[in-house]
Amino acid sequence: MKKLITLIIIASSSLIFNSQASLGERIEQDGIGWIIGSWSVERDGNKLEISYKWAVKDHIISSHLKMPGVEGFSVIGINPKSGDVEQSGFNSRGSKITGKWGPKGDMPMLKYTSINDADETQTAAVAFRKVDEKTIEVQIFSADDSGKVGDSADYTFEMTKVKE
Repeated sequence: MKKLITLIIIASSSLIFNSQASLGERIEQDGIGWIIGSWSVERDGNKLEISYKWAVKDHIISSHLKMPGVEGFSVIGINPKSGDVEQSGFNSRGSKITGKWGPKGDMPMLKYTSINDADETQTAAVAFRKVDEKTIEVQIFSADDSGKVGDSADYTFEMTKVKE
């Protein structure tokens, strides 16, 4: 029993003394806190919704995507080994999605790869730009076979913040 208590104390103290900036601190430093919330757009009669919410305040964000024919859920956090902001999740088509967040100019961008049950992979990127307090611009980029993201967006559209 003493060994178990000692192990719990050691494990807990290692969490306390982690010197890496939290995800919340990084978002604040980068000035991209505006992305947190729920966003929606309707195009050609189809509704697209995405939300970014704190699952664990300042440490883990949940991302929920709904669009015609597919729904997905992911979590976003800092990889303690690399320091990268990473996203990992699954969708209703059975695909696994993994990605890494980074800048695309002054926009936050997720470069992601999805893999399905037939072992087919697809790599792309999505970047976000704040238009105003209630509007964001979404830019979708394709990537080549090596994973290099294109210089210009293939699709661009605006989403409106949903009141919660």
